[in-house]
Amino acid sequence: MANVVSREYLIIGAGAMGSAAAYHLSKRGHAVTLLEQFELGHDRGSSHGAARIIRHSYADSRYAKLMIPAFEAWRALEVDCCQPLYIRTGGVSFCPPNVDYVARVAGCLSELGVAHRRLGGAEFSRLLPQFRTPADFDVVFEPDAGMMAASRALRVQQDLARSFGAEIRDNCPVLGIEIENDRAVVITEETRYKVDRLIVSSGSWTGRLRPKLDTFLTPTRQRILYYSPPDPVEWGIGRLPIFISMGAEPGDAYYGMPGLFGRAVKVGQHAGPAVDPDRVDRQVEQDYIDRVGQFVSSHLPRLSDSPIERTEVCLYTMTADEDFRLGFDPECPNIIVASPCSGHGFKFSCMIGGVLADLATSGSTSIDTSAWSLSK
Repeated sequence: MANVVSREYLIIGAGAMGSAAAYHLSKRGHAVTLLEQFELGHDRGSSHGAARIIRHSYADSRYAKLMIPAFEAWRALEVDCCQPLYIRTGGVSFCPPNVDYVARVAGCLSELGVAHRRLGGAEFSRLLPQFRTPADFDVVFEPDAGMMAASRALRVQQDLARSFGAEIRDNCPVLGIEIENDRAVVITEETRYKVDRLIVSSGSWTGRLRPKLDTFLTPTRQRILYYSPPDPVEWGIGRLPIFISMGAEPGDAYYGMPGLFGRAVKVGQHAGPAVDPDRVDRQVEQDYIDRVGQFVSSHLPRLSDSPIERTEVCLYTMTADEDFRLGFDPECPNIIVASPCSGHGFKFSCMIGGVLADLATSGSTSIDTSAWSLSK
């Protein structure tokens, strides 16, 4: 028979959001238990890997404005852990003339007072010869964009949470969540946890634990290629900015970054098919390699003959509008659901951990989360 224990705060999922919530709650002096179904730092979800892009360069002003507190949250974490996590590389966004993406990005950067430069494709290609952008392309460069050391960020938040007294259990899958007298009961193989406040931050498995939310949370399979250039200096940090290319058609969006802790250049397409998170094909198919290769040949031609050192598969948890979803569960006011990814959540995760801690302890937060309602 399972042991029955009580917990003040329990978090399901030790990815970016759950680890950040555990860090913030435990730092504030609260007793926290964090459960992870796989080993810590596993590669089956959305939060693994060496690096993630961070930028103010959003075409949506709501998210651009949130990058101010997001950067502040990362800086505070760097102070706590005494380690650098943010790597400033600069970032470039570009699009063809019939797409207003760069115009909207530049408008948001101007509104925020974030330093940037807008220029044409020919001038940009002259300044950064790794790129080939047609003369009529619209380009914006943000010098403060860069990368977050993703796996390291997760690890230091988990380590700090432990140092503040949090209990972290990995290889501990949650079998279900029951509601008893408006209180969540989290069921594992060994234990029934009666929880005062539960945070569900289980990424692509969120719909399994909260089935009524499954209709608008879609796990998708994302594929990434790592190119090994002959001259790693030309394609390394300090020479190659992170980049985002936005085309006219849905799915015609590509991104990339210089190598971190190695020489390989990361390139991927911001698109992927729906998938069962427990049955993910980890092999990257040739037609995807060819599609990304065509983008590289068109816009990074000096990289196109470089061998692909390795491939990687991860998961996004998408919503139809690519907005986050975060808030109190309609079925139980003591459950907070955080599935804010939609392929662009990591850069906000440390800040969102603070938001989750606010909601769990006081029921409100200074960050406006109304657009992320679970009832949308």
